[in-house]
Parts: sequence; C-alpha cells; structure tokens
Amino acid sequence: MRVLYYTWDEFNAQDGIDSFREMGCDVTAIRYEWQNLGHDDTFEQALLEELRKKENGAPYYDFVFSYNFFPVVSIACKKTDTPYLCLVFDSPFLPLTSVEIDNPRNHIYTFDRKQAQMMRAQGHETMHYSPLGVKGDRVRRMTEGLENKPYAYDICFLGTLYDDEYDFYDQITYLPPDLKGYFDGVIAAQEHVFGYDMIGEESVVSAAQIARMHEYVNIQRTEYFTMDENIVLRDLLRKKVTKNERPKLLAMLAKYFQVDLYTRKDQKIPEGVRAHGFADYYREMPRIFHRAKINLNLTLRTIISGIPLRVLDVMAAGGFLITTFQEEVAARFADGEELVIATTPEDLLEKCAYYLTHDGERERIAAAGRKKVLEHYDYKQILKNMLDQILVDRQ
Repeated sequence: MRVLYYTWDEFNAQDGIDSFREMGCDVTAIRYEWQNLGHDDTFEQALLEELRKKENGAPYYDFVFSYNFFPVVSIACKKTDTPYLCLVFDSPFLPLTSVEIDNPRNHIYTFDRKQAQMMRAQGHETMHYSPLGVKGDRVRRMTEGLENKPYAYDICFLGTLYDDEYDFYDQITYLPPDLKGYFDGVIAAQEHVFGYDMIGEESVVSAAQIARMHEYVNIQRTEYFTMDENIVLRDLLRKKVTKNERPKLLAMLAKYFQVDLYTRKDQKIPEGVRAHGFADYYREMPRIFHRAKINLNLTLRTIISGIPLRVLDVMAAGGFLITTFQEEVAARFADGEELVIATTPEDLLEKCAYYLTHDGERERIAAAGRKKVLEHYDYKQILKNMLDQILVDRQ
C-alpha cells in the first residue's frame, strides 16, 4: 500500500514512518506549514496536486495518514475520494470541533474511549477508538546495556506544569464571586481524587453554571469550527486542576524523597524539586525512564478515560511506573503486577515510599509491564488494526 504521510514535525513522526515501512507500505512524507488551521487554500492545493497523481489510471496513494486530525487534509481527501486515517494523541484537541469532522473519507481515531463514545453518540460516525503505541525496537535499542547501571533518579517526572499563557482560567478575573468561589471549590475537590471526573458530572457542575460562565467568557467562533461551550469551559476547569495539582504533588513528594523533573525551562519549579530542563523524546526519554526507580504519570485531567502516551513510553523503556488512576489503564493493566495505580495524593505518597524500599518487587513489576506493552502496543500492531478497519469500511 502507498501512504501519503503528512508530518508537522511531531515528536514521533519517524516512529510512524518507520512503522508503516516495516509493515510493507511505500511511504511518501509531505510537510507543509499551514497558515489557517480550519482552511488554507495553498496547503489544500499542494495536497490536491499530490493526491491526484495516477499510476496506470488508478490513484497513486491508497490513503493519507497523520498524527492528529487536520481539516485541510480531510478536505483534500474528500475531493479526491482518498481515505484519511489519523490518530489523535493531544487533549484537548480543537480540530475535533471542525465542520469537516464528518467527511465520509475520514477514519479518525482518538486514544480516549469515552471521548470516542461521546462523539459517536452525537452522530459523528467517523470517530473511532484506538490506544496509542510505541516503537518497540527503537526503545529496546535505546535502553540496551542499561540493566547493570546504577539508578540515576529516585522519583522522576517528565512533563509540563502548564505554567504558561494558556492558563485561561486564571485570566478570567471577572466572574461573579459566587460562581468563581464555587468553581474554585470544585477544582480543589477534584485535586484530591484521581480518575473520577467530577467536572463532567451534571450534579457537580451543572449546564446552568456553564451557561452562566459563558456569559463572561468569549469563545471565539468561526465558520470552520463548531465550538461547544459545554466542552470548552469544562476542559478549561480540568486543565486548571492539572496546573494546580502537578506542582503540589511534586512538592509533596520532595518533602520526603529526591524528586527530579524534566520540563520546559520557562516553568516555575516546585520547592525541593531538582529540575533538568527539556528531555528529547528520541534521544533521552527512554534512558531516563529506565534509570529511574519510580517514574510518575500525572494524567492531564482533560483525558477522561484514555491511556496517556507517557504510560506506554515509560513501560516500554523498562521503567517502573506509578500513575494516577485512569479507567482504561486499570482495565488494560494489572495494578501491582504491571504498574502501580494511585487513587489519591495520600495514596501516591504511600506507594512511592513503599516501592522505593522494595527493589525486587519494583523490578518485577517493571519487567512485566514492559513485556505487556512491547507485545500489545507496538505501533505496527496499532496501525495494522486501524488499517484493517479501513478495509472493513470499504466492503
């Protein structure tokens, strides 16, 4: 099969390209810096020129692939009757509100099962679910020879603290005091429970409260996106939870243990935490995961049920993982056997203390987790399952 691979310099682009090639696909990569996410005439024309290529009178390409969904790619695929396969790994992800989401040539996969179910229930039949994946052979090569080296970290976290200009909740300084106070209380309560989405519950945050919030928050609408304020504003609250809890959890652990953090240099580092700056996904991350006694996954709260990529990355590298509770993590991995799941901040602290002093148990769990991920979550298997669905849809 021939695939036109749209790359936007995503961190895992080479993993995707190599995986398709190892599956026997002929891959042509195309890169284009679009100017407008919803519609870009120049980008569209470049895609159309490529997709209209023929060989012996038949279309040259069998399908187009991208990580994340791009409306302009979808438009070009609809005009050329070319299947468009994509795997969304960002959350939240604005283009999933695109007016192009229902193009019949789309095969859009998201790693959050509840998100896929919700969107299909809304009539978006182009939406599907797939877990994310890893490039197993690359990760194996990156971690060869590290088994006998001493650990470099006790507790390690790689990720952003969301201490940036995209913290929109803190920019809203004009909500009525009663509404702001209520939302602050919900945010504080949510920080104490992992894996249960209070903010999505009508009994906790009502549609009337969201509508009232919308009176004070301007959600910019365009002809290219159907912005649902119920989703956008709830995600705004969820992201605020993550911004609050990540530094708090790291600071809590740093009171008792050595905690190392790899994050952007513009982030405010929690007290007692040792910062290292940004870690490269290809060259550094697998080695860091492998050499930490405990790796943390603190799930972004806009991910309702899905398995974050960080979970798979850590386990594929042979790292021991403690993760905040996620429904799909608990369903697909054995707690205490392949990874460890924490349900509250107090539970996280207790489990870090325990596993730092139980080396054999920790190493057995890490080995079992690695085996599971490399056997069931390699990109070649994940992408094959997605391609098989395209063939089913064609029949």
